[in-house]
Amino acid sequence: MVHLDGKVVLVTGGTAGFGLATARLAASVGARVVIAGRREDRGRAAAEAVGAACAFVRADVADEADARRLIGATVERFGGLDVLVNNAGIIRRRPVGDEDAAGWDEILAANLRGAFLCSRYALPHLIAARGNVVNVSSVLALQTQTGMTPAYDASKAGLLALTRALAVRYGPDGLRANAVCPGFVCTDLNRDVWTAWTDEQRRAAQARLPLRRLGTADDVARAVVFLASDAAAWITGVALPVDGGASAT
Repeated sequence: MVHLDGKVVLVTGGTAGFGLATARLAASVGARVVIAGRREDRGRAAAEAVGAACAFVRADVADEADARRLIGATVERFGGLDVLVNNAGIIRRRPVGDEDAAGWDEILAANLRGAFLCSRYALPHLIAARGNVVNVSSVLALQTQTGMTPAYDASKAGLLALTRALAVRYGPDGLRANAVCPGFVCTDLNRDVWTAWTDEQRRAAQARLPLRRLGTADDVARAVVFLASDAAAWITGVALPVDGGASAT
């Protein structure tokens, strides 16, 4: 059985979507959880929804001082850090020819720089705990689809490279690093697409998947918590598609 009894888990972008689902599930299987986000109101509400084992720290993970402070606050609150879930991210749907440098930099900062910074400052604590990192990437890091998200796709592919680098360099120190690659899930990031679809388009999207249904945030959270747990003790450096079979077609 998967459990995280007594583990300290930090989830960035933990106030909604995959992050909040992961925080809830981790707490339900014994973890003490810190969720990070940029909005104080959403963060406090999310932490309250997760329960007494959860704390919120306001932080912009793309800001180096904030990332360092976030790791320090987590360790101060719970006495250590066992699992870092790099989930924070944003999306913009523009083709390369319409994207500008500022927009590109904003997405790479939120999705990739933030994961690097949090990993950088968490490493000493994770190594001491023989803990692990789980990066939330995307199926779009594995295959190109229509949708005009090149900056997002590039940032998520970069997360896979970061995952492998952490796994190979710090595996001898006892650190594991893995990634999950979710397919389309109707979270806040994708709600504009979901609401723009007709019922027929929604049915067609599900029919294209081998499992014939779209995923949920809980589907992704279960994969994250599995990789974070001792049930995955001999798994490192992988990119696990959580996409209903989309990447196999």
